[in-house]
Amino acid sequence: QVISRTSVEKYRNTNKTISEIAEELNVNYIIEGSGQRAGDQVLMNIQLIDVVNDTPIWAEQYNNKTEDIFYVQNTVAKKIAEAIKATVTPAELKQIDKKPTENLLAYEYYLKGIEASQNKTKEGLEAAINFYDKAIENDPEFALAYAQVAICYYYLDVNKIEKRYLDELNEYADNSLLYDSTSELSLIAKALYYINANEFRLAIPYLEK
Repeated sequence: QVISRTSVEKYRNTNKTISEIAEELNVNYIIEGSGQRAGDQVLMNIQLIDVVNDTPIWAEQYNNKTEDIFYVQNTVAKKIAEAIKATVTPAELKQIDKKPTENLLAYEYYLKGIEASQNKTKEGLEAAINFYDKAIENDPEFALAYAQVAICYYYLDVNKIEKRYLDELNEYADNSLLYDSTSELSLIAKALYYINANEFRLAIPYLEK
């Protein structure tokens, strides 16, 4: 299993040790990294730590142009899988190699959207939607950005008797599926529409898939 970004975000500025973090997350390995960007160059230092011995078992430095960022991400994912001797299926390799977008400005807005939506407040979600919409403006076929907007609308309506954003949620979820019907985020977005519409039975196939 891989622990999600949301769950590990709280450790960004923590004073806890690797062992303490690993125990709280119930993991065997931790990926630690830092990055700097100057113009169109990105320098990244990444290491994979075995928490039992608290020692790196793989480390690498990457100095690439921003246009190569997806190549670097894919390379790192494969190197880590190799280091922990994980079995990666052809379908999983295909997912690793898939680029979310060819437009780097769209991707930058997408990352800002993820950052803004972390705390799930109304202000944060609305700011995130704005960033995701800018990402879509730069890449109208950016499936993940559509899905993230739908998810934001879900959280804006969650626990409310009167749903204000059902139509928007459905529209963005459908666009996400249109441009990538295999993405887990696209499937989750559509499931959340049915959950918000109290059509729970219709959400199940999307969640199972």
